[in-house]
Order: sequence, then C-alpha cells, then structure tokens
Amino acid sequence: MNEPELEKVVNIAVEETRKWIEWGIDISDPCVVTPLEETADKYPAIAEYCNDRLIELVKEQMNQMKKSLPDMMNEEMLDEF
Repeated sequence: MNEPELEKVVNIAVEETRKWIEWGIDISDPCVVTPLEETADKYPAIAEYCNDRLIELVKEQMNQMKKSLPDMMNEEMLDEF
C-alpha cells in the first residue's frame, strides 16, 4: 500500500474512533479495541503513528469528560478513573 492510501486508511480510522467517542465509548478502556488500534495491528509500518493519534484522542476524551463532570469532582478522582 502506498503512502497516500495509508494516510486515507488512518484518517478513516481516526474518524471512526471519533464516532465512538461521540457514542460515549471510553476509548481508554483496555477491553476496547478501537479502529485505530485495528489499523495499527494491520499495518505495522504505521503502528506508531496510529498509537500517537489514539493517545491524542484519549486526551481529548478525558478533557471532554473533565468539562462535563460536576465541580466537586477533582483531578485526583479522574486520575484514579
């Protein structure tokens, strides 16, 4: 697969993973295998890039969760989560 095709595959996996976030799926759950993780497994040459993108999305999801939690919830509680 050439580079533009791999980029397209990654972009699709990112968008699918974003949909999972919108549906309320916790993509940081170790029992969940996201489209990005499947792509990383299928294409080892781009696995590191896929994993980096997944980390970014997990951080985004955690920030969204922090914003939606009541003020009484603090970072220590989220770290335990």
